[in-house]
Amino acid sequence: MKPKFFILFLVCFILISDTAFSQRRFPPRRPALRIRQQQMNRPEMLGLVGGKNIKYDNYFAGAFLWLPSGMFWNFAPGFEYNFINSEKNDKNWQFNGDLIFKPRPGGVFYLGGGLAVDYVLPEQGQKTTEFGANALAGFQFGGRRSPLKFFVQTRWTFFRDTRFSVMSGINMALR
Repeated sequence: MKPKFFILFLVCFILISDTAFSQRRFPPRRPALRIRQQQMNRPEMLGLVGGKNIKYDNYFAGAFLWLPSGMFWNFAPGFEYNFINSEKNDKNWQFNGDLIFKPRPGGVFYLGGGLAVDYVLPEQGQKTTEFGANALAGFQFGGRRSPLKFFVQTRWTFFRDTRFSVMSGINMALR
């Protein structure tokens, strides 16, 4: 290797390593970059939900996880138990896997959709499973660093028939 190229290589290496060290040592000074860095490190959350299915006039309660999957995206797998008003004593569960989009990560509005599975376990007879889809929109309230966030949400679930639900709940940070 010629000495000119070796010296040029050495100078470039020193400059690159020096700037990388400086970036690692000193956090960004601009507020927008600091906020973006904080939003990327959002904690996973456990949510408790309760609500009412308007079409069938029954209540439900459940739980879900709120898993950050990017700056604007969250994945929310969960389940709900439906309290059915009938003499059959059927047990009705709904399992959901929703992908939620928040246009502003620090904002309150979100929307999303995903897969829904309706599982009915009758007291007598055969169990039934039905696959469908969810579409949802909601508002999440709470400070940026608050470990508790409250939400209000509407959801349309598309099985053989369309169900409209209104729900609210709380999200709790896991870390």
